[in-house]
Amino acid sequence: MLRTFVALAVCLSTLAVAEQSPEVTRYLQASITLYENLEYGKALAQVQKARSKAKTSDDEARCSVLEAIVLADMGKDDKASKAFQEAFAIDPDLKLPVAVAPKIAAIADKAREQVKKLLAPTLAARAAEEAKKAAEEQAKLDAAKAEEDERKREALAQQQKDDDERKKAMQPPPAVVKSGGGVRSLAWVPGAVGLLSAGVATGLFVSASGRLNTLRTDTSLTPANALIARDAGKLDATLGWVFTGVAIAGLGGAAVMFLMGGAEASPTPAVSWFVTPHGGGVTWSGTFELLEVVR
Repeated sequence: MLRTFVALAVCLSTLAVAEQSPEVTRYLQASITLYENLEYGKALAQVQKARSKAKTSDDEARCSVLEAIVLADMGKDDKASKAFQEAFAIDPDLKLPVAVAPKIAAIADKAREQVKKLLAPTLAARAAEEAKKAAEEQAKLDAAKAEEDERKREALAQQQKDDDERKKAMQPPPAVVKSGGGVRSLAWVPGAVGLLSAGVATGLFVSASGRLNTLRTDTSLTPANALIARDAGKLDATLGWVFTGVAIAGLGGAAVMFLMGGAEASPTPAVSWFVTPHGGGVTWSGTFELLEVVR
C-alpha cells in the first residue's frame, strides 16, 4: 500500500510546483491556530477544506504534514505515520510547519527515512535523467557557441582576405623582366663619331707629317718660322692621337652596342675628348641595357 502511494506521490512531485494557493494557505493557517488551541477536530476540518482547494503537489504535501501532526497529537500514530509518508513522498525535505513534541518528531523522522529509502532508486533515476538533460542542454549550448565562433573566424578570415586583395589591387603590377637591350638601334651614333674622329685623326697626322717634311726640306725658313712649324706639327700630331682614341672608343662602343644591345631606343652614349699642353685624352660613357624591364 505504501509503495503504491509513494509511486503516485513521486509522479505528482514531478509536476512543476506552482506558487502556493492563497486559499490553501489561509485554511492551513487557521488549522495551525486551532491546533495550538488544542481544538484538534476543528483543526482537521480546516485541513480537509485546504485539501479541497489544493491545486499543486506542494499544496498536497503541506496539507498532509499538518494533518499528520494533528493525528499524532491525538494519539493516532498509524494514521499520522501514513500522513507523514504522503507528505514526504511529495517532498522528502519538507519541514514541519509548527513546533512539535519529541514523540511526534520521532514519528515524522521515521516516516521520512522510510520514504527516502523507498524513493532512493526513483530519485537517483530522476537525478540521472536531470543530469542527462542538463548535459544535453550544455552540449547544445557548446555546439552553438562553437558554431558561432567558427562563423566569426570565417568572417575575420574573409575580411582579412578582402583587405589583402584591396591592398594588392592598389599596388603597381610587378615588373616583368625579359632579355634583350634597347641600344642596338643607336649603335650608329658612336660608330659615326668613331669614323668621323678617324677621318679627323688621319687629316691631322697628314698635316703633322707635312709640317715635318717642311722642316726637313725647306731651307728658307727662318728660325722663328721653323719654331712655329714645329709647334704646329706637334699640336697636329697630338690632336691626331686624341682623335685616334676617340675613333677607337667610338667604333668599339658601336660594336659592343650592336652585339649586346636590343632593338629599342636607349640614351645616347656620351663621347668627349680633351687636349692638354703635353697631350690629350678621350672618354666614352653609356648604358648597355642587357635586360629590359616592362610593366
